Amino acid sequence: MFARLNHLAITSDIYASNARFYMALFGMKGSSNTRPARAMPVGDGRIGLNNIPRREGRRSGLDHFGFEVESMKLALERIRAFDPALQWVVRPSQRPNAAVSAHDPDMIIFDLAERNSGKAQDIFAENDWEQTRYINHIALRCRDLDRSAEFYTRVFELEPTKKDGCWHLSDGRVSLVLMQWSMDNFIGHDPLPPQIDHFGFKVESIEALRKDMDDLIGFNPQFVTKPLGYGEEGQARLDLFKQCPVGEFHLTDLEGVYIDVSET
Repeated sequence: MFARLNHLAITSDIYASNARFYMALFGMKGSSNTRPARAMPVGDGRIGLNNIPRREGRRSGLDHFGFEVESMKLALERIRAFDPALQWVVRPSQRPNAAVSAHDPDMIIFDLAERNSGKAQDIFAENDWEQTRYINHIALRCRDLDRSAEFYTRVFELEPTKKDGCWHLSDGRVSLVLMQWSMDNFIGHDPLPPQIDHFGFKVESIEALRKDMDDLIGFNPQFVTKPLGYGEEGQARLDLFKQCPVGEFHLTDLEGVYIDVSET
């Protein structure tokens, strides 16, 4: 395909511990050339999950996602043709794994890297294996679902399917799941703008994952994740999270980022 989803970034004050959580529970692997003072990227053989230290003035949590494209020039031309108001910037040279940062119609940020550019480093240059637990979707909250679906389809040639009130845009393995954003979503809890809502893993067995979670906490209590569904506001947030039709089991990472898990 012209494009594929290739990374997701989480900003955190506990970025190194958070990376180890994903390695311990989901079997993700670190790079043989990690630069721990800068970030802790881990991979599932296809997606690089970059755990980034939080800088001053930045919020923690899901920060952005990224595509690898066949042609950077064509991708940027398509973005401009879709809407001349959409913008992008060239990324600093010390961040080699993405050449450009851009945004969609809802101002949700994504990165772009050109396939076979020779510039990828760390896990982004090494991601090439199969494992049973892997990232299978990234969910966005969008104001205009059909317009956002048209954007990602026209620019990146993702395969669109509409079901369960959401757009599922696939690159052949990983999907963008576009979910409706509305202020009514936030009755009873704090509102958030359109943004990356959560991401999810395909696993061989939810029962096995839950057992592994219990074992991990037994080995290391620092792997206790954030509780879900407590109190009226917590239940309202969990109900909103569960609107994603993909996830069958719901949890967070150490930072509190929403993760859902499915077997099917």
